Amino acid sequence: MQRKLCSVLFLMVAVSAPWADAGSLEKKEMTVPEVADFSDYPVEVSTQRLQRVDFDSHPDAASFKTRFRTLEGRSANFAGHYLLLYWGCGTSCQQFSIVDVETGQVFMDENWSTSMGVCFREDSALLITNPGAGESARVDSGYYLWDGGELKPLGRGAVKGPGDCDSAYE
Repeated sequence: MQRKLCSVLFLMVAVSAPWADAGSLEKKEMTVPEVADFSDYPVEVSTQRLQRVDFDSHPDAASFKTRFRTLEGRSANFAGHYLLLYWGCGTSCQQFSIVDVETGQVFMDENWSTSMGVCFREDSALLITNPGAGESARVDSGYYLWDGGELKPLGRGAVKGPGDCDSAYE
């Protein structure tokens, strides 16, 4: 009986395994053009400065009050009227968040982390994670479009990142 049960379990795992990894295969097949250019995703840059962070806009924002308060009084550094901020979360780990300069709204996601930082500009909605990563780094660069509410994936790859990007306030 025990042998039959083990055989059935093995068969279930063997049959379902190819389906379990289908999502990650799709992500790996998504590639980016040879050059990811910030000018392909232009936005108008606001001159407004962040007056106050709205800590009630995200349930985790209050946990990072000290970091967010360093942004008050600053002008946008990402996607026209947003401030992008990142901080270390361990060895080869950086988390980041986005704050709307006009409203103070905080955008965070527990999956927004990188191993090699981020690359962005105030006049573009393009965000590159792990810029310049290659095969030797064991991570890919990720390319995302900020739509004002979420980061939409454009692709992943070991494409050389543009040299004209900003780094976030730490």
